[in-house]
Amino acid sequence: MNQEIDFIQCKPSISIDFTMQDLPKFKNEPNIVVLFGFPYDEGTIRNKGRAGGENGYEQIMLVLKQKLKECNIQQKVIHVGYVPKQLTLEDAHEYLYQHIAEIYYQLPQAKVIVIGGSNDQSYPNFKGLVDGMQCKKLGVINIDSHLDVRPLINQNQSHSGSPFRNMLEDVERFQNSKFVEFAIKGCTCSYDHYQYVLNKGGKVYFMEKDIRRLNAENQGLSAMNNVLTEFENDQNIDFIFLSFDVDSINSAWCPGVSAPSIVGGLTNIEALSIMERAKKSNKIKLIDLSEFNPAVECERTSNLISEMIITFIL
Repeated sequence: MNQEIDFIQCKPSISIDFTMQDLPKFKNEPNIVVLFGFPYDEGTIRNKGRAGGENGYEQIMLVLKQKLKECNIQQKVIHVGYVPKQLTLEDAHEYLYQHIAEIYYQLPQAKVIVIGGSNDQSYPNFKGLVDGMQCKKLGVINIDSHLDVRPLINQNQSHSGSPFRNMLEDVERFQNSKFVEFAIKGCTCSYDHYQYVLNKGGKVYFMEKDIRRLNAENQGLSAMNNVLTEFENDQNIDFIFLSFDVDSINSAWCPGVSAPSIVGGLTNIEALSIMERAKKSNKIKLIDLSEFNPAVECERTSNLISEMIITFIL
C-alpha cells in the first residue's frame, strides 16, 4: 500500500459543495464519488450508547475539505448535503433512504459515501441502493466489532444495534443477496445473535479467531481481500455495499467512538488498506462510515476517517 501522497504533484482542488439539484450536471462524469451526511446519534442513544455522534459528519467534512486542498484526486468528488438535523429519527431514515435512491437514479455510475452518525443509517442506505439501482443481488459487508442484529425496541423503533436485522428481515429487498460480518469481537455479541446471522445465511469473521490467525503481514487486508474477491467473482452479485463502523478500529488509532475497541480491533494501516482495496473493486457502489463521536475524541479520529475517505477517492 502506498501510504504517502506525493505532494510535489499535488494541486489545489476545486470546491466539492453542490446540491441534489446539481446531480444532472454530472450524468456524463464516468468516475464520480458522491458524499452525503447523516448527522444523527439518536440510534446510538436508544442503544444505550454515548451521545455526541451527531457532530461527527460535520467534523469529518471540515477535516476532509482541508486535506483535499492538497490532493490531486483522480475521481470527481461532490458533496450534495445531509439529512436535516431537526427530524425525528424515523423521518431522518426516510429522508436518507429517499435521497440515496435519488442519487443512484440520477447518477447510476456513481459511488456513494455516507458519513454518520450512528450505524442505524445502514438500513436506509441499503434500501436506497437497492431501489435506486433497481437491483436485488447485493454483497453486504459489515465491518464492525458488533453484529448489529439486535431486535427493535419500544414498538419497533430502530437503533444503532439493529440495522442488519432490519436488512435481513426485509425479504423482498434482501432475498437474493449475501451478507458478511467482519472483524467481530466475540465478547461483544450474544450467541443468539450469532446464530441468527448464520440462520439467515450470513458469514461471520471474528477478529481474533478468524482474522488474527491468518499467516499474513496485513491480516485485516488479507481477510477482506478474500471476502471481496469472492463477491467480485460471484456472477449473482451485482454490487457491494461496505458498511464500516469505525469502532472496529483499535482505540490507539481511533479513540473517538461510542464504544472503543480497547483490546483488539483493526489497526490504522489495516483500515486504510481495506479502503484502498475497496477502491479497486468494480462492484463497490456504497460505503457508509458510522459511530465517530467527536465528544469522546476529535482530532486523531477525524484525521484517520478523512484519510480513509481520501484513500478511496484518490
